[in-house]
Amino acid sequence: MCGRYTLYSEKGEIEEIFNVQSDEDDLFQSNYNVTPGTINPVILMPRPNVRDIAGFKWGLIPSWADDQRIGYKMINARSETLLEKSSFHKPFQRQRCIVPANGFYEWQTIYKQKTPFYVRTLDQNLLGFAGLYEIWESKDKKEVIYSYTIITTEANALLQPLHDRMPVILEKKNYDHWLDPVNSNTDDLLSLLKPYPTERMAIYRVSQDVNEARNNGPELIQPVDA
Repeated sequence: MCGRYTLYSEKGEIEEIFNVQSDEDDLFQSNYNVTPGTINPVILMPRPNVRDIAGFKWGLIPSWADDQRIGYKMINARSETLLEKSSFHKPFQRQRCIVPANGFYEWQTIYKQKTPFYVRTLDQNLLGFAGLYEIWESKDKKEVIYSYTIITTEANALLQPLHDRMPVILEKKNYDHWLDPVNSNTDDLLSLLKPYPTERMAIYRVSQDVNEARNNGPELIQPVDA
C-alpha cells in the first residue's frame, strides 16, 4: 500500500536524477503530504530513448471508465496481478512510468490509534516508484485526464510489522529498461517489481499531523518520540 508520499527535492535535482527537463516550474513545489487525486510529476518515455516529465493525476482512470471517480480506487496496482486486471494490463504493456518521491508514509494501529511512520531509503535521497499511466477522455470529448498508479509488491522485513505491501522502488540502472515503450518482455519487467532491500531502508514514527491532508511542511517527516 502507498497512500501518501513526499516529493520535496528541488527541480534541478529531479531533472538531473531522471535526465529530464521541464519549463513548468509550478510542477516542482515541495510537497510533504502528497495525496490521491492531486497532480504530481511523473517520468515517462513517449518515444524510445526520449524521456519526459509531466503532471499527472494520482489515481489511474482506465480509458474505458464511465466515471473518472474510479481513480480514487486505483491509486495502487498489485504487481502480482498486472497481467490479469483489465485496468492495468494495457498500460503495463506500453504506458509505464516512474513516480519521483523522497519517501512515503505508512500507518500502524497502536492502542486503537492510527499512528503514522515515515519510510525512506539510506542510499538514495530521491527515489523512483514504478508506476503505470493512462489517458482518459470523457464521452463528450471535452475533458482529457492523464492519470497514474503506483505499483506495490510484498513488504520487506522492515515494513511487514506495519503493512504487507510496499511501493516498488526501482533501481536507477533499470529506469530506461522500465520506461522503454517497445520493451514488451513482461517476464523481464515483472522481475524488476520486487521489495527494496531491508538493509537499505529506514523507518521512524512521525507526527499525527500527517493524517490531515491539508497539513504540509517539513515538520511532517521529523521523528517524534514513541
